[in-house]
Amino acid sequence: MRLDKLSFAVFNTINKYELIKPNDSVIVGVSGGPDSVALLKILHSINLTKNLHLRLFAAHLNHQLRGESSEKDEQFVHDLSKDLSLPFLLKSVNIQEIANQTKRSIEEAARIERYKFFGELSQRHNAAAVALGHTADDNAETLIHRIIRGAGLLGLEGIPVKRPLVGSSHVKIVRPLLFTWRKEIIEYLKREETAYRTDETNYETTYLRNKIRLELLPLLEEQYNPNVKNTLVQLGQILNANNEYLSLEVKRVLKDSTIESSEDSYAINAHFLTKQPKILQHLVFREILNVMQTPLKEIKYEHYTKIFNEITKRGKGRHFQLPGRLYLWHEHGKLYFKKDILSKSYEPFSGNIQGQRLSEITLQIPGATSVHNLGRVISEVIDARDLSLETYKKTKTRHEEIFDLQSIVMPLAVRLRKDGDAISPLGVQGHKKLKEIFIDKKIPLKERDAIPIVVMNNQPIWVIGICIDNRVKVTRSTKKILKLTFQKRQ
Repeated sequence: MRLDKLSFAVFNTINKYELIKPNDSVIVGVSGGPDSVALLKILHSINLTKNLHLRLFAAHLNHQLRGESSEKDEQFVHDLSKDLSLPFLLKSVNIQEIANQTKRSIEEAARIERYKFFGELSQRHNAAAVALGHTADDNAETLIHRIIRGAGLLGLEGIPVKRPLVGSSHVKIVRPLLFTWRKEIIEYLKREETAYRTDETNYETTYLRNKIRLELLPLLEEQYNPNVKNTLVQLGQILNANNEYLSLEVKRVLKDSTIESSEDSYAINAHFLTKQPKILQHLVFREILNVMQTPLKEIKYEHYTKIFNEITKRGKGRHFQLPGRLYLWHEHGKLYFKKDILSKSYEPFSGNIQGQRLSEITLQIPGATSVHNLGRVISEVIDARDLSLETYKKTKTRHEEIFDLQSIVMPLAVRLRKDGDAISPLGVQGHKKLKEIFIDKKIPLKERDAIPIVVMNNQPIWVIGICIDNRVKVTRSTKKILKLTFQKRQ
């Protein structure tokens, strides 16, 4: 048995881009339309002819958007799978209801649910790839769509032939038909005498994507360039090659400019970054937002330009707020990114509980004390003989400390900083204002208002994560130890 011309071309694409390997389990997304039907049949044919021992699964998501037509699509894909002796995987979801609940468009809600479905199936069947039926036509339409919507350089790559299903997942989204034109697919299905389903909504020009396919591209082909779709696809391929190089440069600049990073914060050397070419500044910034799971669609070009214009100016620190509850501030040549940062007027310390104003929260000792949206403080009383100070010093984190219980005057409380707060830092003679300590340690101004402080008689004894007071330090004569651990809200 030999492969037909189209199937052989698809087989070459699979090998060239290493989309699927022998013995892989592959989830094939099948809507019932011509592209996905052709994909399933071609993969089935390649598997038999080339003896690849693939485990193919036909997966269909019923969107419940078109009533009886949706049910007929489901039945069609079920019958096609049966004819090919392939497992049929089905899920039905009410996309309209989900779109209403999440306040998303129908298209966006459907896309999210499809990928959720593919993720579930990939885990269940230990799949290496999810194969989708996007074609060269889809790629050309996508490029035009993104140009109209205002995409940046990365968006103009078009549709990738393969990418991770999510994040750094080992499961890949693969598109074996991406270099195949739709007219070739229709001709293939005619030769094979294979039926397919037609989605009537594909001809409704209320959707921008449909208007591009049905009106704009035909107009461009007729009046401007009969080869415009091929030109668009070539543009995407050229930009993809450029972006591969830029991606390597972005990783280098990001590594060299990063000062510190964690789950909810990032700090970079702004002076170093602003010396880089403009395109790298933009892409490094974008990569940081991506790492911090900020919705990139909500970040406009104006956000980037305003921030970079401001941080190149001399003078006081500057503060910015971006969509996705992301705060940025520029101070001492550093640009800080922080999610859900607190301010002086933050609710836990200015709100009301049982009618009382919360300037301080009394610690329960021993026990756990909730510090509202900040996290909680765990307190323990320990016999000094049961604790090895040497071992403790090696293993402790910056969010835990020990104190001489006999030096403590109860009750202890936790609050945010106040003007004039001072402490006698461990190992330092005399007192220092917290403001001076924060400046010495180069703690950003905005972050200072989010640091909890344990106080005794309203005087700081532990600036959490920074220092404790000499008055309450553990000594050789200490008999009982108070251990405090601060657990940040996740």
